[in-house]
Amino acid sequence: MQRIPRAGDDEAPARAADRALLLERVAAGMAHEGKNPLHNMVLHLQLMAEKLTSAGTPVTKHVNALRDGIGKVDALLRSFGEFASPEQLPPDLAAAAHRAVRLFAYDARRASVLVTCSAPDGLMVRSDGRWLGDLVAHALVAGVELARDGGEVALELLPQGTAALLIVRAQGGAGNRDNAVVHLDAARRLAADAVCELSIETPPGGVARLSLHFLHPR
Repeated sequence: MQRIPRAGDDEAPARAADRALLLERVAAGMAHEGKNPLHNMVLHLQLMAEKLTSAGTPVTKHVNALRDGIGKVDALLRSFGEFASPEQLPPDLAAAAHRAVRLFAYDARRASVLVTCSAPDGLMVRSDGRWLGDLVAHALVAGVELARDGGEVALELLPQGTAALLIVRAQGGAGNRDNAVVHLDAARRLAADAVCELSIETPPGGVARLSLHFLHPR
């Protein structure tokens, strides 16, 4: 288990650059993921209007599609708002994992990477909410880069007595190790501030594994 020394004030510019890397990628995903459900809702509204002119024509499936689309946009915008302003977020590791998967879904699809997440709805840990989300996001994006072009990334959250372990596994695909290094370095810088013991294994041609170890709150 690698222990990362706490970053000093002189690393503040690096932290800002690390966050800018994530925000740039999230913004691209927001533009795409928010657009599609809205266009779908417009289409179903048009179909509803046409079918309502015919007496007795069912419109339930269109109403359900609208409800689902609105829910997706609402969850995406809420996640983005939490990610953009994390100061008041509780240190919920499960929520951070789900939020990262949601925000970087488009990024993963564009890289031809399948992402799966096995985590409960919530799991509080001893961490700092200001940095927890960024750390998990950088770990996920690093995994996406390591599995780019045909691979898979699996996030698994494992409660372990008084601790919790988030494992990010990346395998298959051509990969882009140079792009991954940027996010791995960012995760190393954030680990101490997020009160996380971080372990990174990236063997050539093997399964890459990032292990994020947290204690539960006292």
